[in-house]
Amino acid sequence: MKSQLAFRVLLAAAFLFQSCASFRDTPKYQISNGEYEFRQKDTEYKKVFVETVDDSLKIHSLGSSSIVTIKPSNDEYFRLRTFDVDAMIIAFKYRPAAQNLPRQLNTDFNGNVYFGYRVDRFQVHFRETPGGLKKSHYHRAYTVGTFGGLGATAMNPWTTNNQITDEYEGVVLTRGIAFMAGLNNLTFGFGIGWDYLTDRDKDVWIYQNKPWLGVTLGLNIN
Repeated sequence: MKSQLAFRVLLAAAFLFQSCASFRDTPKYQISNGEYEFRQKDTEYKKVFVETVDDSLKIHSLGSSSIVTIKPSNDEYFRLRTFDVDAMIIAFKYRPAAQNLPRQLNTDFNGNVYFGYRVDRFQVHFRETPGGLKKSHYHRAYTVGTFGGLGATAMNPWTTNNQITDEYEGVVLTRGIAFMAGLNNLTFGFGIGWDYLTDRDKDVWIYQNKPWLGVTLGLNIN
């Protein structure tokens, strides 16, 4: 049982990092041409249009009354607000004790679609070095929203309070809410959800519509 748990954990991690590697150069994780909110130290955010030229950024004001003053060698901050659509998995589900079973940590198969509101923050950091002025780029993001999908769950006498004698994998509909953070290409977070068993034994399943807590891993797809 422990070896099976370890295998599923590794499989989930492999899925995440493989997916993130494939999307390394997508606009979600780096500044691209488009509208942003921009500021530097001791200034407020203003709406601007950013144009990428090679490894440099050209910042254009939006609106006749908007004047953007760029302070050379001063850190630049960009903010982008969007709606978020992710392919998401629940790496772990923590289920509180229910009837005859103690609390559980489950890694059953699941797949979900996540919809949320996302804020991306980008920083261009300048620093003086003996070799001259160097630039570093940083990114982080926050998103909150809802999710839904399909999953599997173990059905047996222990999860039905001895109401059935069969052992099989039941199909559940999952829904919930989640908060996730993005650091460069990695998106992870926490969620609370509910599962609804879809087959004949839904009335005796001890976790039917009971809340659980989970660790979420997401991949942006919009």
